Amino acid sequence: MACASVRAEILKRAATRYPSRCGNAELSLSDGWVSAAGAPVVEVTELLDQPVSCEAVYHHRRTQHFDENGQGDIHVCFAFAAERAVVEVDEELGLVRVVQIAASLDAGKVLNPVGLTGQVEGGTAQGLGLAVMEQVQLREGVIANPSFTDYLIPTILDVPPVVSVVVEDPEPGSPYGLKGIGESPTVVSTAAVVAALRDATGRELNRAPVLPDDIIGLRPPADGGLPAALPKVPGQESVPYYFALGSGQQKLM
Repeated sequence: MACASVRAEILKRAATRYPSRCGNAELSLSDGWVSAAGAPVVEVTELLDQPVSCEAVYHHRRTQHFDENGQGDIHVCFAFAAERAVVEVDEELGLVRVVQIAASLDAGKVLNPVGLTGQVEGGTAQGLGLAVMEQVQLREGVIANPSFTDYLIPTILDVPPVVSVVVEDPEPGSPYGLKGIGESPTVVSTAAVVAALRDATGRELNRAPVLPDDIIGLRPPADGGLPAALPKVPGQESVPYYFALGSGQQKLM
């Protein structure tokens, strides 16, 4: 939005300073020149004797609160992803190796293919860590594995080849139709790996990370426990609202 304003100001300067060259033709910017109906009029550098400064503020579309049934248009947009994991399992030793992960995601619009691939691979690696190795161990309220010596994360030897397939479904309400691309692989890769392990072993693996004791059958499935307590919040407004503080961007919308 700010760049569009800068462009409009440059074209306005060209039309004001060179009316005979511009006439009523449509002006455009290309290769450092202002052109009228495709014919060069003036170099952009000649129009920058005074700085061009523009400001713009972007606001996403309004969302809505939950209704009495817990339904509502509460999200600006949705992004979707699906992954498939191929695993090798040693059921006697409880050892696991993820051989390959195939990922497909809705990226909205791809601007940087290399960057997108890196985001998919990085998010998938994080989800892989949660699936088979990453776990904070608490003993009497103290973290027992506070360093990367004991808290294991995937290394280059643990991350398998990741095949990425992208679906471009531009989001109408976002700049260039973009959607988030790093978060969704992080979420679905854990489920894909655990589902593959469940299929390979036939065991009811319903927790992450899946440990060797789970593969061998020494640790029973998680029973789920009691439902989580409802959070004690005064309502659906933003927290600053209840403290009579400014609400940031919402105040401008």
